Amino acid sequence: MRVKKASINVFVNMLTFIIGMLPSFIITKVFIDTLGIELLGLTSLYTNIIGLLSIVELGIGSAIIYSLYKPFAENDQVKIKGYLNYYSRFYKIIGCVIFISGLFLLPFLNVFIKNDVSLLEAQIYFILFLLNTLLSYLFSYKLCILTVAQEGYKVAIATMLSKLVIAALQIAMFKLYPSIYGYICIQIVVNGVYYLLINIYINNKYKWINKTKGLIEEKERKSLTKNVKAIFLHKIGGMMVFGIDNLVISSFINLTVVGIFNSYNLVIGAAQGVISSALSGVTASVGNLLAEGNNDAYKVHKRLFFLSFWVVSFVTISLFNTLEQFVFLWLGKGQIMDHFTIQVLLINFYFMLMRASVERFKEGGGIYHQDRFAPLFEATIKLVASVLLVKAIGLPGVFLGTLISNVGIIFWVKPRMVYKYIFNMRLIDYFKMYFKFLLVAVIPLVITSILTMSLKENISIVALSANCLINIVVINFIYLIVLRNNEEFLYFKKLLLSFVAKPKPLVMEK
Repeated sequence: MRVKKASINVFVNMLTFIIGMLPSFIITKVFIDTLGIELLGLTSLYTNIIGLLSIVELGIGSAIIYSLYKPFAENDQVKIKGYLNYYSRFYKIIGCVIFISGLFLLPFLNVFIKNDVSLLEAQIYFILFLLNTLLSYLFSYKLCILTVAQEGYKVAIATMLSKLVIAALQIAMFKLYPSIYGYICIQIVVNGVYYLLINIYINNKYKWINKTKGLIEEKERKSLTKNVKAIFLHKIGGMMVFGIDNLVISSFINLTVVGIFNSYNLVIGAAQGVISSALSGVTASVGNLLAEGNNDAYKVHKRLFFLSFWVVSFVTISLFNTLEQFVFLWLGKGQIMDHFTIQVLLINFYFMLMRASVERFKEGGGIYHQDRFAPLFEATIKLVASVLLVKAIGLPGVFLGTLISNVGIIFWVKPRMVYKYIFNMRLIDYFKMYFKFLLVAVIPLVITSILTMSLKENISIVALSANCLINIVVINFIYLIVLRNNEEFLYFKKLLLSFVAKPKPLVMEK
């Protein structure tokens, strides 16, 4: 059952993310055409600011999900409800704290807004963004039940549908009466309906939730608090590394560049989201696997790593060859960034996604406390490096700061924790596997770059299609030739053949 649900989660998470993300490209184009690149930059800036305010969430969501694996497997309804009550109270308080903190920031928004945007209107927009955020904290806590039950795909489907409704209404609004007020209010209303309906579904599916009096013991509360404190430090690091780029760009450059960067980031983020959504679908199954003390954990990790490499390197190389050409066709010449900045963004993309397997086991194993201070060092390096480099070389300096902090800390700390506390193996074993595959990826990178060189200069749909086709065929063909005798490749080949012969769910374990 665990295998089946993991397979469903992977497939549905990936499919729903793709479908839900596609309208964003249309909305971005229409937004720029009707309201301008500066207002698009402003909305991206607000998303970053609210993300930073959300640091007060402390990571309670991740800690609660980890704590729920065991009681859910044992059908301990009293304990499950106890954790949900804790989660609910905490989230409501946090939502209010974020909203009030945001209101206190209103007089200081001009620090980040260097363009000709009315400060009063900018403040009203920000209040609407805060209201939309408050909704999620008031009504989202029960969704963790579906995640722990390995039915996160249901949340993914509901989220996709809400995104499609929002996109359809926003596109219609832009055509009839372009307004950033309408743009934000549509999100608030649809998200409110989304949370109402999904909570009704959960209450009907788990009728005991509203009838059971929850209780968690003192030792469990202490364990939860310990994990919450550790995850809080991880969230600080994550927010500082990935959540301040727009703040730095708007402060040291301007909102127009924020808007241009976020057009590229939408494409890269879409690719990242598809991969992350698919791989996150196995987190609950990994947690379940470790809770049962399954001896195949390292074997599953190697298979996940192999799958991550094939997908992540394929997407990274393809974006390297097609991203600039695609953005030119999509938004026009005025939205193009320099080659060096794009290359740094894609290197960060590769490094971040290639630790997916390690992160799944780290989350599934509840390893939060052991490396709790690492994100603080990462965040400090990121902030200092990005500020110094953006002053020295401009936009690419912001993302070089991310790369330096990533390689300097998280690149080796996260795998060290997993290999030490879960696999009981040496870190060198991880890096041998990592760099072996990285060297393999260099081959299709060089060959496809040469083959597509002339196509990149031709800005047309035909040239872009040919470029994409070359990447799809050449990269995968090279991997098939080079990796055909790899143990993990043979495993997936056998699975695929058995699936074709007799449909079975894709598995990640023996």
